[in-house]
Amino acid sequence: MTEHTQPARRVRNTIARVAALAGVAVAAVALATPSAMAGTSAKLNGCYSTWGSTGSVGHCARVTTTGNFKNRGVCTFGNEDSLWEFFGAGESHPKWGGVECTFDIEKSFIMFSN
Repeated sequence: MTEHTQPARRVRNTIARVAALAGVAVAAVALATPSAMAGTSAKLNGCYSTWGSTGSVGHCARVTTTGNFKNRGVCTFGNEDSLWEFFGAGESHPKWGGVECTFDIEKSFIMFSN
């Protein structure tokens, strides 16, 4: 009976090692994969952009300079832009210029033209 016990023990130990290494590999991949994080851009003439998961929206609180504003989302595969919006000085626009990425969004920011 001793002859059969040793190979069985080796097989169990090998299976346990392989399972442990597979678990470590899966954890390493999970930690290395970037996840979409929410954020807020810097302000530009009273406007800023927020993003999370796959989308972004622009916000303005008392625009400081009259002109055209656009929200740009930096997506995993390219950029998504809102249409240009004209805002006058002193105006506020709580939510405007929404953009949606097909996959993840990395960040977003406001563009300005006068």
